[in-house]
Parts: sequence; C-alpha cells; structure tokens
Amino acid sequence: MIQGIKPTSKATLKLQCLFATKGDIDEAKKLYDFFAEDIPSLPDFDPSPTTWVDTTKQTASDLFSWLKNNQNGIAQGYEMIRAMTGNRLPPLTLTPPVAEPVTEPLPDINA
Repeated sequence: MIQGIKPTSKATLKLQCLFATKGDIDEAKKLYDFFAEDIPSLPDFDPSPTTWVDTTKQTASDLFSWLKNNQNGIAQGYEMIRAMTGNRLPPLTLTPPVAEPVTEPLPDINA
C-alpha cells in the first residue's frame, strides 16, 4: 500500500496515508509526518484541472500562432505540391482578392 502513495498535495497525502493504514488515524499521522517532513514545498491542495474550454482556447491559440510564424514555409510547401500536380490546384495568394468595380448601374431596389 505504501508504494502507491504519490503525494501531490498535503490533502491528498493525508487521504492516501489514511487509506494505507486502513483508517487507523494514529498510524496515518505517523505515516504522514514521515512523508511530509522531507517535502516542505508540498502545496495544501491539488491545483484544479484545466477545463475543456481553457484547453481548447490554448490549443487554438498555439495553432494560429504557429500558422502565423510559418506561413512562408506553408506557402512554399503548397506551391511545391501544386507544381507536382501539374498546377491543377488553384494558386495560393497571401493577399485577399479585391472585388472588381461595378461598371453598370445597379437596378433600383424598390422597383
């Protein structure tokens, strides 16, 4: 049982010691003191796990940052694939297309 004790916080260590001693509080206190005396930086409680939303935000942020930092390499790779396929893929433009100006008048909306 003692091999399974993995102290990540004081609260967790107390519960694990109590479990390892099968509920004997005096023995659990001795075991806790034995482990805790060598780990002065042990936090009181385990940190709360990150939520799904926080993890998704961080992953998306990392992805967009990577894409921004590597856009030239990605463009070169795309052009290489385009050349290998005989230019059957549309060309990659890094600037957005500009709409052509309208030369003829538009019909009246209320007509």
